Amino acid sequence: MKNITPSSRIILIYRIILLALTLFTIIAGWSINTIESGLNGFKYYTMQTNLMVSVWLILAIVWHNKPESLKKITGPLKGAITLFITTTFIFFAILLAPLYQPTGFAAFSNIVLHYLTPIAFIVDWILTETKTQYKWKYLPYWTIYPLCYLLFSFIHGSFTGNYIYPFLSINQLGILGYIISVSALVGVGIGLGSMYIAINRKRAKNGE
Repeated sequence: MKNITPSSRIILIYRIILLALTLFTIIAGWSINTIESGLNGFKYYTMQTNLMVSVWLILAIVWHNKPESLKKITGPLKGAITLFITTTFIFFAILLAPLYQPTGFAAFSNIVLHYLTPIAFIVDWILTETKTQYKWKYLPYWTIYPLCYLLFSFIHGSFTGNYIYPFLSINQLGILGYIISVSALVGVGIGLGSMYIAINRKRAKNGE
């Protein structure tokens, strides 16, 4: 696969636009809802991963002309966030989109946070993450956050009866169905993480 390297200025503009769109969507959603409802949104994987992307973009923009600082957030950290936002996109598109038909601003927010931001960040990864070669040992570390989220969902559901997402609801799936669902989610996550590492190792300029 031939690496395409856009100019530094184009990358900066691209990231500023993506950050502005994502943050506007998140902040506007909070302003439309009540404070309690807005804070409640933090429990969703979608919100958490979009905030991760936003924080990463802020740092990347601030450190745009500081290679040593920028290096701290590329490599394994960017790979992890790319994996997390990719699972947001894929799991929503496959498991939740048929069940969720929002209107008004919620429809706009749905498009941005579940489709535009994930795809745009994946494109950023494809275009820029070619200088540091990933190691296979990154994969176990990349599973820590998703596994912690699954644990959080289980605990939250155990106390409130709300497991946040229907594909994580023991009440709806039963114990066996829940085990199968979680195993499938973890398996897909590991598969995607492995794919990103394999692609990077093939494309990285500074290979081992």
